[in-house]
Amino acid sequence: METAPQRRRDPVQARSRARVDAILDAADAVFLELGFAEATTNHVAARAQTSIGSLYRFFPDKDALLVALAERYGARMQALASQLTPMDPEGATLRGLISDGIDGFSAFLLANPGFVTLIHQARHPALTAGRRAQEGQMAALIGGLSAKLAPQLTAEEVLVIGDVAQAVLSALQTLAHLHDEAQAREATLSEAKLMMTLYLSRRLGVPEDVPLASLGGDGVGQRGA
Repeated sequence: METAPQRRRDPVQARSRARVDAILDAADAVFLELGFAEATTNHVAARAQTSIGSLYRFFPDKDALLVALAERYGARMQALASQLTPMDPEGATLRGLISDGIDGFSAFLLANPGFVTLIHQARHPALTAGRRAQEGQMAALIGGLSAKLAPQLTAEEVLVIGDVAQAVLSALQTLAHLHDEAQAREATLSEAKLMMTLYLSRRLGVPEDVPLASLGGDGVGQRGA
C-alpha cells in the first residue's frame, strides 16, 4: 500500500510557518510553470529564495511538497464549500443552487491556477487518499442535500446520486478549465449546469425553478399533498 510522504517537521514559530508558506507558494508556481515531472526541489528552493537544506528541513522530497499543496488547497475548498452550503430557504431554487455551486468552484479554480497541478497529478499515489477523501466529502454534500429535498429516497439511492453527481461535476469542471478562452470555458460550464439541473430535478422529483421553500413545511423535502 502506498503511503503519503510526510514532512520532516511541522513549523511552530511564526518565522518557520512563513518559510513553509513561501516554499509552498514557490512549489505552486514552479509546478504550474514547468510541470510536476520536470520540476525539482532545487527549482522550488531557488524560487523561494531559500537554501535546499532549508527546504529539506520541512519537506523530504518533491512528493511531500505535492501532498502539502493538496492539503492547503483542500482546506481552501472546504472553506468555499462552507460558504456555498447554506441556502436561502425563501428564494433558493434547484437551478440556482446548482448554478451557484458550479460558479463558486469555477471562481476558485480561476483564483488558484496552481490547482491544475493537482488535476494533472490526480492519479499520483501520494494523492490517492486525499483525493478520495475530497471526492467523498463532495459526494456526501450532494447526497445530504438530495436526502433533504427527496426524503422518499433510500439511503442507497442517495449514496449513488451523490457519487454520480460528484463524478460528473468533477469531470466537467476539469474539462471546462482546460480551455484558456473564457467563452469556451463558460460554454462548458453552462452545459454542466444544464446536465446537473435536469439530472437532479428528475431523480429528486424537484421542479427546476420553483423556490424550495414552497415545496413543503420546512422548505426542503416536505411536499404538500
